[in-house]
Amino acid sequence: MSESKKVAIFLRDLGLGGVERCAVLVGEGLAAQGFEVTLVLLGGSRNLWASRIKNIKVVDLSGQWQPLKPLTWLSGWRAARQVVRQSDVVIAGTFLLPLYMAYAASLGSGKRVLGWVHGPFYELDAFARMNVVHRRACQFIYRRLKELVFVSEHARTSMARWLEQAPSAGWQVLPNFVDAQQVLLPRTEREDAAPLRLLFVGRIAEEKQPQLWLDTLVALNMQGVAAQLTIVGDGPLEADLQAAVQARGLASQVVFAGRRDNVGEYLAHADVLLLTSGFEGCPLVVLESMPIGLLVASTNAGGVYELFGDGSNSRRDDFVVPEATGEALAGLILRQQGQRQLLQNFLQQRAAHYSQARILQQWAQLLAPTQPSSELL
Repeated sequence: MSESKKVAIFLRDLGLGGVERCAVLVGEGLAAQGFEVTLVLLGGSRNLWASRIKNIKVVDLSGQWQPLKPLTWLSGWRAARQVVRQSDVVIAGTFLLPLYMAYAASLGSGKRVLGWVHGPFYELDAFARMNVVHRRACQFIYRRLKELVFVSEHARTSMARWLEQAPSAGWQVLPNFVDAQQVLLPRTEREDAAPLRLLFVGRIAEEKQPQLWLDTLVALNMQGVAAQLTIVGDGPLEADLQAAVQARGLASQVVFAGRRDNVGEYLAHADVLLLTSGFEGCPLVVLESMPIGLLVASTNAGGVYELFGDGSNSRRDDFVVPEATGEALAGLILRQQGQRQLLQNFLQQRAAHYSQARILQQWAQLLAPTQPSSELL
């Protein structure tokens, strides 16, 4: 780049969530292309990405502005306003706190402001029943931002439905990407007589529909297919799920691995990745599995089906079931085994569509100095 551009991304903190991971990977990628990137922390000083943050600046404002302490609001706004003044582009890394502050600190500044949308808001609100004050506040701001960046076309369509308006010309789709530093271990093929190795990676929470994991095992058992499920992650429903495993006589087939940093090893030793969410934006775990050709059996969770192509190139039916039942998932898994090599090859080829270099180039083009200014409405 002939000219640097200063970008500020507002976040709650730098925990291990998907939003934070995306911010770090995009931020570091842009910095490598000559951008000056600042991550602004509003909800806490936690930084679990220190080893990956080498070329971007982190500014912690959580000590100056605390949402539950009104006396800190003015000083926090001033600190955020100072960051905005020093930036060319301001990105609300997610909704609620980062969205509110990015909007408030940018008002009247003439700065370009983007909202980064990681999930399908209509489905998310229907599930979580967002507080009415937050719902109206977020809708108010999103309607006034000329530019929104979505991780999937489904998330874009969902936002239009949630806001009850047509998608704007400034609403662009930039999907998540495969981390170039991800350790890609070669997959280990199972022996013919060995159990089918199923894997779930993520939170054990209601929106992931964990009952489907057990339903799928039972459906495979009824068809005489030996299978084992490994669950990598934790969450609020873990104890309930463990009890259900015992009650349904599946203890010998389910392994609770807990939260792990070496997810790549589990992907390499699996035959099928289960994705049973009620809704998704652009699931990172699927992107992580594609380069090694790990088969995916998924519910129709919105943005996930876009990962498997579109138009004549789509193989959606080979990876996504039309109805969220254990019988449907088990049937899909068994059908996949008959064309395993073909589907593995497709996934590995499709992964190139979500390469880090490709998506970061799109980000750089979006944020390039020649891009026309886009202020708040």
